[in-house]
Amino acid sequence: MPKFRVIHTDPDLHPLDDTLLGLLEQGNAEVALFRSDEKQFPAGAEDADAILNADFKLTAALIASLHRCRIISRFGTGVDNIDVEAATARGIPVANVPEFCSDEVANRAWTLLLACASHLLPADLSVRQGEWRSPKIVETLQIEGQTLGLIGFGKIARAVAKRGRAFGMKLLAHDPYLSLAVAQQEGATLCDLETLLRNSDFISLHVPSTPDTHRLINAKTLELMKPTAVLVNTARGALVDEAALAERLQQNLLAGAGLEVFDLEPPSPSNPLLLSDRVVLTPHSAAHTKAALGRVRKSCVEAVVRVLSGQRPIHVVNPSVLEN
Repeated sequence: MPKFRVIHTDPDLHPLDDTLLGLLEQGNAEVALFRSDEKQFPAGAEDADAILNADFKLTAALIASLHRCRIISRFGTGVDNIDVEAATARGIPVANVPEFCSDEVANRAWTLLLACASHLLPADLSVRQGEWRSPKIVETLQIEGQTLGLIGFGKIARAVAKRGRAFGMKLLAHDPYLSLAVAQQEGATLCDLETLLRNSDFISLHVPSTPDTHRLINAKTLELMKPTAVLVNTARGALVDEAALAERLQQNLLAGAGLEVFDLEPPSPSNPLLLSDRVVLTPHSAAHTKAALGRVRKSCVEAVVRVLSGQRPIHVVNPSVLEN
């Protein structure tokens, strides 16, 4: 019996250990490695039975070239780099791994929040430059008793809220899909977006990237925020108008920003946010703990093995394709 062909588009980011390669081998599958700079991907993938994918951009054109593909399985939760509509049109299920790193991302959000509140980067640089208690270091921000606004209130946001309660913070939540009872159970006050932006001292983003959330944080919504507020984004870069954010920071109309994600990844060297000492940046790496990486790789591979053996994947973002 011929082996199934599985193409792995991000082997450097997600190398597969012997255990995972063994799972694929037991499922009569062999893995071919492709990297994002390989122009022959469409031709090479034409006869693939499955795609293991992380950050590689799977466009409609690339998906159209997949004549035998039974599943696209992503190492992660978000699928904004995959044209799901095109996959659905071809009857290809797109599997993801939701909630594999909720605590890790919540920890990163708090790392960024604390770093911004304490002006950690300027303080660190001051010490390294031999300036002890430099007058250039402004007063740090109070956390206890302040208001934390959470835009989106899923599992990660609730983990951030739990940490906020430990710091004695007041919690506001905005989520059109959230019930009042759930918000109250988590100690948060449910409110509209404008109320949250106007009243929060720290704002943390936890919504997916969709047409409705594109540039959710823009020039107009930034104007609603307190000039002493801090914005934290560990969700998706497309949620924020980075030029508007940079301008707001430059005008001293926002205290700081902590960014784990960017509209363009990696960010362009000309991105003005890279030049601001009010911004703390991390390279979309919150989930890169040994435990979280182990979970996401195992789940991603298992989804492929299930489909190639005639079973349904557990997590699918376009479940309508399974009806056929």
